[in-house]
Amino acid sequence: MNESPQLQAGLLRIVRQAAWLRTGLILLGIVMYLAYDPGKSALVLLSAFFVERALFVVLVSWDTLREKLGASFLPIVIAWLLVTPVLEILTSIISVDATLRLIGIEADVLGVSSPLIWLVVPVIIAVWQYGRRGLQISIAALVVEHAAVGLVVLPGLQFFTFILNSGGRIAMLGILGYVVMLLVEAQKKDHAALEQANRQLAQRAATVEQLAESRERNRMARELHDILAHSITALSLQLQAIATLIDDEPGEAKALLRDAQKMTHDSANEVRRAIKSLRATQLEDLGLPQALRELCRTQAERTGAKLDCDVISILPLDPLTEQAVYRIAHEALANAERHASATQVAVKLGMAPARKLQLLIQDNGVGFDMRTIPPNHFGVIGMTERARDVGGALSVKSEIGRGTKVELEIPV
Repeated sequence: MNESPQLQAGLLRIVRQAAWLRTGLILLGIVMYLAYDPGKSALVLLSAFFVERALFVVLVSWDTLREKLGASFLPIVIAWLLVTPVLEILTSIISVDATLRLIGIEADVLGVSSPLIWLVVPVIIAVWQYGRRGLQISIAALVVEHAAVGLVVLPGLQFFTFILNSGGRIAMLGILGYVVMLLVEAQKKDHAALEQANRQLAQRAATVEQLAESRERNRMARELHDILAHSITALSLQLQAIATLIDDEPGEAKALLRDAQKMTHDSANEVRRAIKSLRATQLEDLGLPQALRELCRTQAERTGAKLDCDVISILPLDPLTEQAVYRIAHEALANAERHASATQVAVKLGMAPARKLQLLIQDNGVGFDMRTIPPNHFGVIGMTERARDVGGALSVKSEIGRGTKVELEIPV
């Protein structure tokens, strides 16, 4: 049984408690004996029992000794507890009547057979630490010990009577150990299943985080492309025109240069706004409803459009859902500003029937044909991905000249 060097949790504490209890009971036995029969005939025997138990206390309480014994520590403890009660039984058999009464003092105090109690302890410890193999070895050791005691000191019929009594005791210990073994095995299976679930959850969380980071990078790349591709292309054409006109028509070239400067300034602002939106610090600081109100306010101030913001206070949502709602609203408003040329935008956040969170953003802009969305344009595709990531559904309706309506529903 020395293949498991690491003690199960709480096992050492139980062993130490048992050791001190055994020592305390023998001290009580000595006191009661001296009060009952101050003779010395059995005091030597009780003193020997006390020395044995005191040594056992030293064994289990001395950490340095335990560390030196290493993997051998627990097998020694179990063997000690298996042997000493049987030696007590042997002593009670061969001793005079007075000594038999002394050995029975603990039984009188506890109301049960003292050797039986101390045989329960090592069996349970062996099962707890070593499982089925510990049960088999401990029960086999008890069978051999009891058989040896009977063969050595008991003749004929007394031997068979002793074996029958001992067999009942060992059978009871075996049943108790078997029940403990089943409980320990069930506990270990549950613990292993929990550890496996924790590992899978950690792996899944890492995978989700990686996917989220990848999607965010892709989203940022597409958004920067949407922002910069047109501006840089137009700027390149402007610079070519300036180079052509600068000698012959310097006035026209200066006008084009001012347009190019303004285009560069606007593009830089768009990039800064896109990068700043990645952090969503307002969402973290204010919560979703107030963050949406602030988003509407800043867009209205920046664009001059009339922005109707009807956002009710809602119960806090999980961070991923709040992030998705905020990002979708931010993207829809940005599209209304950049592409729709909208003068009126309505934003509404509330609870729909069947416990669904509903976000509605509608503008009066130029609209677009849903069938002509470029494959590399983030817009609708990115918002749909965000909605799907949190178990929601996104609906986008638009017609040329009749504005755009973005509707998001998420079960909560």
